[in-house]
Amino acid sequence: MLRKSMRRAILPIFGLAVLASGLLGGFRCVAQAPPTLEAELARHGVPLTPESLHSALTDQRPAVRSLAAGELAAMKDAASVPLIVKALEKEKDAQVKFNMAAALLSFHSAAGTEVLSHICNDKSGPEGRRLDAASRLVNTGEFQCLSSVLDMLQETTDSSVKASALLIVAHVKAVPASLIAEVHVALLASLQDESSAVRYYASKCIAAVGDKAAIPNLQAAIANESDESTRKFMKESLTILEKEP
Repeated sequence: MLRKSMRRAILPIFGLAVLASGLLGGFRCVAQAPPTLEAELARHGVPLTPESLHSALTDQRPAVRSLAAGELAAMKDAASVPLIVKALEKEKDAQVKFNMAAALLSFHSAAGTEVLSHICNDKSGPEGRRLDAASRLVNTGEFQCLSSVLDMLQETTDSSVKASALLIVAHVKAVPASLIAEVHVALLASLQDESSAVRYYASKCIAAVGDKAAIPNLQAAIANESDESTRKFMKESLTILEKEP
């Protein structure tokens, strides 16, 4: 099950910002599993052998190059790492570069980490892709672009992007000492956002990172919250925070 999930996850998908947009907008989707890497590769006529996949890394079709890197990662084919790195160095397509770097990250390759960090820190890039890169890095314990996530959180006016950034910060198990103050300020600002969903995620994030210094602000936010559902979740976050040592 885990392997199949990995294969589905590395396909080009809607980013975190789109996911958060759905949560904020309240739309409902019909449950439908995305196509697997194997199915997509078969559709493109690529055999599922290491040799064929290695060759596919330089295929003329961008989608095939992405799929090949993803399948090699899912197969845990460590011998393919130098080949993916070489293909990544020559790659011009932004989405393919992202997918190749993500594949390399599963091998704990420094090349994958470097490229995803560059994507995350590139202010000229799409916010969704930058957040997706940050999410993948944070999930592997890499926090070098956390500062960029905080910048997006404070600079954007898009509620879905704010919510996505907060979701990423909430997954940071131990905030680096150099960023504790910056995270604290960003979370307090989000706690007063005009969007009730952003305020909700801010309270959840405060509890997740254990920002006990934010307790007075969270208490004040609860007292001033006009949305009953958001206030309920804020209270739950406060309870979690107060129980922490």
